[in-house]
Amino acid sequence: MKVMIIEDDMLVRMGIKSLIPWSELGLEVVCEARDGAEAVELYETFLPEIALVDILLPKMNGLDFIEKVKPLNPGGEFIILTCNQDFETVRQSLRLGVHDFIVKSTMEIEELQRILKQLTDKMKAKSTSPQEEPTSEAGSRFIRKAGLLRDWLHGLYNGAETEDFAEKLGEFKYFLEEGQYQAWAVALDVSRSDSILTSQEVVKIGHSIDHMAAELYRGKLIGFVENIKDNRWHVLLRSGNGTEIDPELLIDSVSQYLGHSLSIAVSDRFTDWREWIEYDRMAGELLSLKYYREDDHLFQGEPPESTLSDAMFVWKKSMMNKLSGYLFEQAEDQLADLKRVIGPPYPKPALTYNVLEDVLFQLKQISEMTGRSLPEGQFQRTELLNCVSLSQAVHLLRSAIRVLQDPIAREKSGHERRKFVDATELFIQEHRFEDISLNGIAAHLKISPVYLSRIYKEEKGISFSNAVLTAKVEQAETMIRSGMTLTEISDKLGYLNLSSFTRMFKKIKGIAPSHYVETETETESESESV
Repeated sequence: MKVMIIEDDMLVRMGIKSLIPWSELGLEVVCEARDGAEAVELYETFLPEIALVDILLPKMNGLDFIEKVKPLNPGGEFIILTCNQDFETVRQSLRLGVHDFIVKSTMEIEELQRILKQLTDKMKAKSTSPQEEPTSEAGSRFIRKAGLLRDWLHGLYNGAETEDFAEKLGEFKYFLEEGQYQAWAVALDVSRSDSILTSQEVVKIGHSIDHMAAELYRGKLIGFVENIKDNRWHVLLRSGNGTEIDPELLIDSVSQYLGHSLSIAVSDRFTDWREWIEYDRMAGELLSLKYYREDDHLFQGEPPESTLSDAMFVWKKSMMNKLSGYLFEQAEDQLADLKRVIGPPYPKPALTYNVLEDVLFQLKQISEMTGRSLPEGQFQRTELLNCVSLSQAVHLLRSAIRVLQDPIAREKSGHERRKFVDATELFIQEHRFEDISLNGIAAHLKISPVYLSRIYKEEKGISFSNAVLTAKVEQAETMIRSGMTLTEISDKLGYLNLSSFTRMFKKIKGIAPSHYVETETETESESESV
């Protein structure tokens, strides 16, 4: 069944669209509108079975909209989104046959999902809707488009096959319209503490980003192709007459409304849509500059170099000589100078990694010759490969140098491991109201974030990120019992909005905080009666 969302508040609209499992309910969001006039036009085009309608819309209020479009689709159902459920609104809504109300200020996604399921069950029970065929066709069209874009990027349509591909485009003829195109590589910035994201979570985040991009770049976004393994999406956009498409709008919106950090690399413009594969590759290379510029989120211009500079070869030779001579303090200074030597312009990260791997191999050889063993597992090749930035790699090598510099090699005994874990646990407990960063704690303890993340999970049986969530939930429970509202608690604990707090609480406790409040209230009442 087709669903339409009519809401002028982008935050509310995106929250509803991204958090409801539409496909599980047999539903598909086919269009969105920001005001009453646009809503009428889109409703006439799509004739959705269900419309979620805000009351206070610009240009035409929600009730007037319902009254105007209801004759177009007598079987259509409407759910009202309102800030307050006053008597006059209820009276007019009943007259128009509205199915239900949702008060936005206290809205729980679970409640809206329940209402939608109840409504779909009711509509299916009446009869098999004649609109099911076009809805299914709309879903099939979406799948065909996603498959087409994916096959295109995988190189199934190129060279002599371009004419065949143009024919296969069929219903997607807007690809062939004149204009300037851009390829974007969009990546989710994943910290070490976020590395436990499942593929399903990444897919869900990707759908939310896709929906937000469609909202921000109306008429310009052609499509997304997901690359879940790398937390990345390949994007194709088209602008006419040199119109600018601002990627920072998406970066800022995703941060503000979804609570995630994005990095976007933007290719040069091109006029032949057949060249997307080449320009997508260019965008991907630009995105690799994140390894060096970890605090940046937008990458444009020249891609990384395919060769190392002469300065890098000189740096490597000097570094190896200092390590061979056991000049560890000088080697550490040399390592600190790497960021200045390496660029810009920067080489491809794989080239830099090869240099650093040689340095790590040299450190291991020194370890074996001197008997000053490096902590097992902490300075392996895989640890270096897992560093997502040059800063992390430098920190890893610096730690290895400092271990060798110590005559007793400072081996990480079980006692020392517990000391790091206990210090981390204490920090979490004392900073529940703040944004707790694994990298920040690791820097304070002067150890690798990767190492700290691993030993914490081994010692505690729980990941660092889940430990932080658990501590915040425990604090929230205390605050609930003290009589604070959920909104106050959400703000105190540093969440962007009540929805984020609710998802976190439910992930740990298994129930929404509002239901937990009700349970606590009932328990207190029973205690008082006794």
